[in-house]
Amino acid sequence: MKKTALRRWAMVACTGIALLGAECASASQYQITSTVNSWRIQSFSETQIVLWYTGSICSNGGLFLPDTASADRNKLLAAMVISAKVAGAKMVMGYDVADGRCTISDFGMDGP
Repeated sequence: MKKTALRRWAMVACTGIALLGAECASASQYQITSTVNSWRIQSFSETQIVLWYTGSICSNGGLFLPDTASADRNKLLAAMVISAKVAGAKMVMGYDVADGRCTISDFGMDGP
């Protein structure tokens, strides 16, 4: 199966699940696309990276990876944000909001 066909199938499946009132784990409730020059990267422990001033709807634009995110995923996020800062590129962040906390579900980087 081609990648595009697989993606199309996944989107149809997510849409069908959403129409039934259930949540689709890979679908984000909110998404931002922004340059990252003004974002702050902060580390509270060896495995937890937090982004501030991102433009998200949460307090101070805070975006958090889920508590279950691996150390490697945290490192990947930090590396991607730093790379986007250096390149002047935009990042795309998908996130969900629960109890006033914005939790990152997916992230990527666009070219400058």
